Amino acid sequence: MNDHYRLYRRSNGIYYLEHAQTRRQQSLRTKSPDQANTLLLAHNQAIEQPALNMALAKAYFFGRAQLITRTWNDVFEEMTARYQEPTRTRFQKFWRSRPILLLKDVRLAETESAHFLVVLNHALAGASTNKWLRIVHNRALDLNWLPVPVMARKAWPPFRTKRAQAIARKQHEKLIETEQDPEFRHYLEMLWETGGSQTDIAGLHRNNVDEERHCLTYNRKKMGDQKEQEGAAITIGNNLEQLLAKLPKERLLFPKLAQQNEKVRASRFRKCCDRLGFTNISLHSYRYAWAERAKTAGMPLREAMAHLGHGSKAVHHAYSANAEIITFPLEYYEEVKRRKDEELRKQMSESNLR
Repeated sequence: MNDHYRLYRRSNGIYYLEHAQTRRQQSLRTKSPDQANTLLLAHNQAIEQPALNMALAKAYFFGRAQLITRTWNDVFEEMTARYQEPTRTRFQKFWRSRPILLLKDVRLAETESAHFLVVLNHALAGASTNKWLRIVHNRALDLNWLPVPVMARKAWPPFRTKRAQAIARKQHEKLIETEQDPEFRHYLEMLWETGGSQTDIAGLHRNNVDEERHCLTYNRKKMGDQKEQEGAAITIGNNLEQLLAKLPKERLLFPKLAQQNEKVRASRFRKCCDRLGFTNISLHSYRYAWAERAKTAGMPLREAMAHLGHGSKAVHHAYSANAEIITFPLEYYEEVKRRKDEELRKQMSESNLR
């Protein structure tokens, strides 16, 4: 057996290993010569007999019969039990997909990277397959049902996702111009003004209009989830005030749309876009548009995040990534600073006179 590592001891008595080729050193964290020699032998054997060592590791780990017989379907059942709607529905859809059918009955103890690559390279596999398979794999590791990762993090294929697109102002204006149903037209205008989700806006009630504070308030709800989230509030400006004047004075603002499923509303919007030749936009695109408009207008990040309900800056930056920022000329900022300095000197002079 070739000695890929050599053993030496430093002046403090601690033993170290040094790789024969790379000269990379690592501490064995022991002063015992017996322990140091045992670790040296293990490191050299790990390089000489990787297949045997992996088999031995699996043999030790899967010593119990239950661990040997578990399949990926067992991981699926465990995850399904802890998920709530609508995440559970999305996860079940993923697990019923054709690429995953190749993996469901494979035992965890016998899984190799080749199994995952077959699934990920399947003709019907997309970004969601990549995402959900990573989650399932990590869950199996968290449960200690896998001795080691099936694939290293860098070995996974990169995500290939299409970024959601914000609806442009001209597209929105064209939709408003061609929409014949007043309720749906006003609904699109409300989405444009508020940036709310399609479910939240469809369920708006006249009670959500706070006349005293002159603002529109509502509690957010996730699609398919009956649990209300934190509240949202936006001051009623001129555009929103004119829009509210066209809507019912009591009860639901959009009575027909409130009774419809989110898929029905999305399908209707999709047909309107197809008729006008608009692609890659949905009702959710109005939230992206609001985020981009807020960033372009210079709205503080914290205020925009609070309104859209984004708890993560990374999520909010993803929504507003395509915002167009037009910088003022430098002389504008110089003039602003000059005026502020003059005003400050004037205030200090008046204070000294007193």
